[in-house]
Amino acid sequence: MIYLDNAATSWPKAPGVADAVAKALSDPLGNVGRSAHAPALASSQILFECRKRLQSIMPPTALEKTVFTMNATEALNVAISGSIVGKKIRVLTTRMEHNAVARVLHHHSTCSDLEYEFIRCDDFGRVDIEDFHKRLLDAKYDLVVFTAASNVSGAINPVREMVMLCAEAGVPFVIDGAQVMGELLLEPFVESARGALCFSLHKGLLGPTGVGVMALYGDFAPRPLFHGGTGSRSDSEVQPDFLPDRYESGTPPIHALAGVSVAVEYVVSHFDDLARTRNRCADVLYHGLSAIDGLRMLCDGKDRTSVVSVTVNEGTIGELSRHLYAMDVAVRAGFHCAPWAHRHLGTTNRGGAIRFSISPFNTEQEMEDVIRIVKEVLHG
Repeated sequence: MIYLDNAATSWPKAPGVADAVAKALSDPLGNVGRSAHAPALASSQILFECRKRLQSIMPPTALEKTVFTMNATEALNVAISGSIVGKKIRVLTTRMEHNAVARVLHHHSTCSDLEYEFIRCDDFGRVDIEDFHKRLLDAKYDLVVFTAASNVSGAINPVREMVMLCAEAGVPFVIDGAQVMGELLLEPFVESARGALCFSLHKGLLGPTGVGVMALYGDFAPRPLFHGGTGSRSDSEVQPDFLPDRYESGTPPIHALAGVSVAVEYVVSHFDDLARTRNRCADVLYHGLSAIDGLRMLCDGKDRTSVVSVTVNEGTIGELSRHLYAMDVAVRAGFHCAPWAHRHLGTTNRGGAIRFSISPFNTEQEMEDVIRIVKEVLHG
């Protein structure tokens, strides 16, 4: 099998992840923060080490502001919905957002006084930074929500510059970082930044599913959407207001976190080599597919992740995607949980797009094989 669906979830995972998860399952591990016996303390140590290691792969923040969630979707829901406080809200966003953002904003626009507007983007979905700056100067927004990189086209946005402009305008931000973490090293944010960076650990960071992060910056403090046991202030029915307990109700996925900690350490230690391999394969695939008649590239050769997405010029993507599956090539075909993006890219009447998303464990030979298969389908 040629696995090219890493933007959904990575495979294979980082070396050592499976062993770490197996060890966590076989060793006595208690519930974090619920007791002082050795198994509970061992769990707390795993949680602490994971928070600490994440600081080297993201714009650093205080350890207690590195909040664990179930996935990026939960993190985005907390960051966005927890910022809506019953008044008229104006949100600035992009047309390239995943449904983890789009559906949240749409929901609130139908049941509360929330309005959202779109930043101008280029043909591949990359933010027009001049339009973004002008909007922040000309209008009052309560929140800016944007993806660091499109999960459809792979177009990368100028995250640090956008955060700086938000800070200058005094507007908090929420960033969907699911597609860049592990692929890019985001520079530290300006000291005055206020907002949240949300991401999952099972994509570019090569960890298990079931773990996400909401990293908070400045005094950004959305309301928690969940309440429950935290192990702290257990004599009170009131949710703790200190971090990270304010947001981390219930039992954390400690076995998955054991694997996450190993995965993050591996990605940090081998970052340059992993990036070179992934980018080299992506370039081979991009140039090979762009030379095939009948395909339309949905990304360009600059400022993109290792996602290479295409659609067809005639008909729909159905035949090509079925043939790829039959040849044991794992890709994502369709609308990628991003209907706004496909409307912007003009792919809706083609059935969406076929997304090839590459991992550092793919090879150039696999890319050549995929190019050959696509040529055979389209031209015999």
